[in-house]
Amino acid sequence: MIKRINKLLVAFGVLLASFVGLSNTFADMDGMDTVMTISPPSQKIVLTPGEDFEGSISVSSSSTAKNGLKYSVTVGAFSLVTDENGNVDYNDVDVDTVTSFNQIMEWIELKKDNGEVEIGGIDTIPFTIHVPENAPAGGQYATIIVQNDTGLDNASGKGVSIESKVRFASNIFAEVTGETEEKGAIIENNIPSFLLSNQLSATSLVKNDGNVHTDAEYTLQVWPLFSDEEIYTNEEEPETSLVMPGTERYHSKTIEGLPAVGIFRAKQTVKIFGETSIVEKIVIVCPLWLLFLILFVIIALIIWIFTKVKGNKKRNSNTTE
Repeated sequence: MIKRINKLLVAFGVLLASFVGLSNTFADMDGMDTVMTISPPSQKIVLTPGEDFEGSISVSSSSTAKNGLKYSVTVGAFSLVTDENGNVDYNDVDVDTVTSFNQIMEWIELKKDNGEVEIGGIDTIPFTIHVPENAPAGGQYATIIVQNDTGLDNASGKGVSIESKVRFASNIFAEVTGETEEKGAIIENNIPSFLLSNQLSATSLVKNDGNVHTDAEYTLQVWPLFSDEEIYTNEEEPETSLVMPGTERYHSKTIEGLPAVGIFRAKQTVKIFGETSIVEKIVIVCPLWLLFLILFVIIALIIWIFTKVKGNKKRNSNTTE
């Protein structure tokens, strides 16, 4: 088995968000129009030591497909990948590297390891999670990997066969009940003070030091400088992002369409594990052309004042003589 099975996207719904309720979809090569969909792309569950959990995922084929589907199923790990800069990449999943947070792999019993789906049909893959009595409290993570094993005839009709080996993953984010450690920190919470365009990007960095996953929460609000009528707010529906144990997660929220020129008040609130960070800034929006115009006026004013002062000195000198 290769060290890393392709690069499996974690639907968030990015991510993601990271983890949103969208299906992973695949369209075959050479216009064969065979589509496989895995649902759900991720699920969050709670497990109790000593008890079984019954679950399932589904595999479906598009009603416009020209072929049915054959697939196989396996269980993989769920580990986030670190990029070349040492940062955790929430868009990349390693299904082979096993850690203490992947013990659940051994608890999952698949009720089938392969199957077929007719055109426009759907097939269910049931599974049981047998949770040991001594299961550690906290987060446990795995992927149920579905591989498209369909042999495709080339559309040219020349009898050439293309074998698809594309894989998809339905991610399992489990929390085992017991004494969990919910510990996190907000490392950064930033809003820029000066903008050259009417696009505002507020950023933050949070860290999960506990042993269970959590959702960090982000609220951004913008007002005119001398008004309480909000230009933008997501206070009623804050954005969230999943933060895995032992990782840091960077978040950026961008607002477009602010007035082209102006002075505003902006406030970002970040929450994780009950900890809250609030930052408020006065934000100046000044496009580059206006900045050059202001600079030109200032320089022209300085030259005028210098010329005026020099002229006054010359007249005073003539008067004294």
